[in-house]
Amino acid sequence: MNIFLDTNLIIDFLTKREPYSEDIKDIFQYSVEGKYELFISSVTVTNTYYIISKLVNASFAKKKLEQLMELVNVLNVGESTIVKALDSKFKDLEDGVQSFSAEEGNLKIILTRNVKDFKWSNLTVLTPKEFLSSEPESSL
Repeated sequence: MNIFLDTNLIIDFLTKREPYSEDIKDIFQYSVEGKYELFISSVTVTNTYYIISKLVNASFAKKKLEQLMELVNVLNVGESTIVKALDSKFKDLEDGVQSFSAEEGNLKIILTRNVKDFKWSNLTVLTPKEFLSSEPESSL
């Protein structure tokens, strides 16, 4: 199963931000075991670097992102994605870019901590906890 991860989950995971990091840690563990394939947008990489470098420092941010690249697939964001996001009803441009990036990557599920931010998405939007509790035990 292919899953798109919102930037906030990546930051939670890389900084071990409690109480949010536990469920996303499980998602990554299941991915390592081959149960899921994880995707992010290219804007997630730059936004995550910026935020973590401010929270901790640039060296830490770079190291964590290098580790992340071993665990996820990165979807490129092109002009059409940005135009769709600008023309959409999304209140936050970044959320629109991420939703349309996932859609263009033929993904069906976005995981985020802020479901309401993806109100206008055509995809299934869940928190990691909702996703994990909705998955049949046999698939985990």
